[in-house]
Amino acid sequence: MIPGSIPMKKWSLTKKILLILTLVVLGAGLVIYLNFNKLISSALRMSFESSLISEVYSLKFENLRLNPLEGNISVFNVSIEPKESVDYPYINSFIRLHTESLTLEQVDIRLLLESHELSLDKILIKRPEVKLDVNGSNPILFPFKPSQASEEAGKKRTLEAYFLREFELENASFHVVNSVKKRDFKIKNFNISLFDLFIDQQEGEDMISLKNIAISLEQFTGNLTEGPLKQAKFLEFRLAFDSVNVRKNLDTLIFKFQDMQAGIDSLDIHTKDSTYHLTMDLLQLAYRDQSILLKGLSFKPNLSNSEVQKKFRYQTAHFSGTVSSLAMQGVNFDSLMYADKIFIEEIVLDSVSASIYKDNTKPKDINRFPEYLGQSIAKIENPLRIGSVKVNHAELVNEERKADGSNAKVHISNGTAEVRNLSNLTPEKELELNAIAYLAGRVEARLNLRFSYLKPQFKFEGRLATFDLTHLNPIIKAYTPAEIKNGTADEIVFQGLASNSSASGTMKFLYHGLEVDLQLKDQAKWKNSLVTFGANTVLISQNPISETAPERSVHFAAVRDLNKGFVNIIIKSVLNGMKETMIMSKENRREFNELKKETRKEAKKEARQEKKRN
Repeated sequence: MIPGSIPMKKWSLTKKILLILTLVVLGAGLVIYLNFNKLISSALRMSFESSLISEVYSLKFENLRLNPLEGNISVFNVSIEPKESVDYPYINSFIRLHTESLTLEQVDIRLLLESHELSLDKILIKRPEVKLDVNGSNPILFPFKPSQASEEAGKKRTLEAYFLREFELENASFHVVNSVKKRDFKIKNFNISLFDLFIDQQEGEDMISLKNIAISLEQFTGNLTEGPLKQAKFLEFRLAFDSVNVRKNLDTLIFKFQDMQAGIDSLDIHTKDSTYHLTMDLLQLAYRDQSILLKGLSFKPNLSNSEVQKKFRYQTAHFSGTVSSLAMQGVNFDSLMYADKIFIEEIVLDSVSASIYKDNTKPKDINRFPEYLGQSIAKIENPLRIGSVKVNHAELVNEERKADGSNAKVHISNGTAEVRNLSNLTPEKELELNAIAYLAGRVEARLNLRFSYLKPQFKFEGRLATFDLTHLNPIIKAYTPAEIKNGTADEIVFQGLASNSSASGTMKFLYHGLEVDLQLKDQAKWKNSLVTFGANTVLISQNPISETAPERSVHFAAVRDLNKGFVNIIIKSVLNGMKETMIMSKENRREFNELKKETRKEAKKEARQEKKRN
């Protein structure tokens, strides 16, 4: 022994044997593990090949990892691809999937090895890439029953019944190509979570049930070649169902559930011709609460008014606007989904801003005859019943380019409206609309309309409270070459009945201190005005003309422009009533003279009675 050195311990024979045995066991375990993985891989492939799905799709994966203690299997670089030729002509759509990893948890390893049947509790797929080719209006991806060749071979079987406790799809990317509707969609970070999935595949029919399912995605973009839309996208989508039951065959899909909630953020849609742009900040839908909520709605053209009007050959009004919120309560989703019936208890719109523009220098479409609201709703094919529609804080701007090339603009602000009995199921009732708004931002106006569903007619009543008549100048000057210099309206009350071709009614227009500039030099412009004031007639400055004179209450009549809607005939009726008050026609003058005679007789009679009493 060298001085100062540490003596080495000699291993005993027992320790050497134990070390050798350990190495042998570990080596044997490694060999068994690798071979066992091959057995599991082979069993998985055979399980897939024994199903009908393998008649249409091929399964490939590179390697597999097994956790025998927990019964978990991890499969890597998995791909499912459609085969080039299949013996199932009714299959019209195909799916392609590739994922880096697929985890199967709580697998019955013994059943898989012995019978090649896959029984497990959970499937987890992370970051898959999925492409779906849709080539039919009712997409069919998988076979319902074996083909004749498969049945004769006796090696293919349907998925008769299958239960899965949990399924997770995380951060998937989807690409959907719909050849039928010519649409192309791309989805990022798509997630699905479902629990207690049961699939029962009978001959010619699939039956699916599950406890609940939650779907979310981060971004959606879509291009649409056909239809009214060109492009659509949104940032967030959420959808959840409880207690789902599905039955599907070759031509029918029945989908039932106990509850459903959905949400969309930042919706952005462009129309096909890129003329209009629709955006929405938020959509929330709740099945059990029977509610739908939309926030931040905007519908605006991408072009100027004149550019939009170039797309129309005839006089056509185009619209734009925004809505802060639109809430629907009492929505019967079952009637809508299963019977195409629209039943809603209440719709409330808040902070509505709308604009209407029309170019009247264009020719009229003499073959276009707008119907009144009653007839338009009665013609809706789907059964419809909406209890009430309420509008709060409404702003409306109506702008027209007149025939002489000048512009006319009317502004209605701070409006509220309510519509009742919006239905095509109760024709014996009337559609009623009540509205309050401010004309030119200052004049309070109240209007009640009652549309008949049985006849092309409606009743109208209105009232304007006390106001300075000069406040009406923006409206009057928009349609006539006249201007009010001074005057106060004490009360304006009117009512009438509009038929398909005309309207008539009565008006009481009380005022004092009226001064009107008729602009006689511009009489040529009166020809195309809504109302033609008698420019050669002297207007009375007040109604009644004295403290002892009777009030002027007049009859009015207006002829409807059959190529325009109900709003135009109401405006014509009101302005005709005002004109009749200030410049009476022969018929109204005759009635007023009779009223004056009766008033004088009554005054003389009272004077005589007063004299007798004294």
